[in-house]
Amino acid sequence: MIRLIATDMDGTLLDENRELPPDFDEVIKKLYEQNIYFAIASGRSYATLKQQFSNYLKELVFICDNGSYVMYQQKSLNLSVIPKRLVEEVVHCCREIGGKLLLCGTKATYHEYFGTEEAEEEIAHYYVNQILVEDNLAVQDDIFKIAIFDEKAIEQHIYPKLTKRFGRQLNIQISGAHWVDVMNPGVNKGAALRTIQEKLGVSREETMSFGDYLNDYELLLEAKESYAMENAHEKLKEIAAHIAPSNKDQGVMKIIHREVL
Repeated sequence: MIRLIATDMDGTLLDENRELPPDFDEVIKKLYEQNIYFAIASGRSYATLKQQFSNYLKELVFICDNGSYVMYQQKSLNLSVIPKRLVEEVVHCCREIGGKLLLCGTKATYHEYFGTEEAEEEIAHYYVNQILVEDNLAVQDDIFKIAIFDEKAIEQHIYPKLTKRFGRQLNIQISGAHWVDVMNPGVNKGAALRTIQEKLGVSREETMSFGDYLNDYELLLEAKESYAMENAHEKLKEIAAHIAPSNKDQGVMKIIHREVL
């Protein structure tokens, strides 16, 4: 029996217009009534998720910033802070190789000006508590994730350079065509899901997960009933137990209705 469902957002739960499924409210209420936990697993900050899901703070578990911060009923289940020395080294490295970055901290998300208003609007969409700073090195906060943007295809450009330089010290995950997330070793959505399973007394066999991109890889591995979306990265489809209809076709909700409710 499924007791815990975890899903990525963009490209998975959300449709092509970044909107929630029309029956989301109905499904969450039914799951909650049946004592089935539902976790949102996202690269977004808790402040952003808290605002977006303000009506569901009692019902939902939040895997924030790709697993570096886990919240349930407004209490922290896990937080992994990157050593300040390594944060500074990543900032210096990105200045050398051309990557622009966001420093995700416990108080806010910080960044230098990205260069265009369009980029600033995109950042504001994902990080409601973002603060524009003159110098990333002057930020005084505990940083648990560094999100790095590359105008070129990041998998071929900046990602190999970051991996070569920091691969033994940090966890570097591709989170989109132009983004990588840098966190402490062992930090990912799957590790966060494992923490939730331990805290809530749920087994891997009782867990279902959904994802579409490489930063969802471990999330799928930690659930026996794992689903890669039809629109997912091919590497994700290779390790998923099942394939779900695409996010455009409300695939997550269709599977929950068919297999759980």
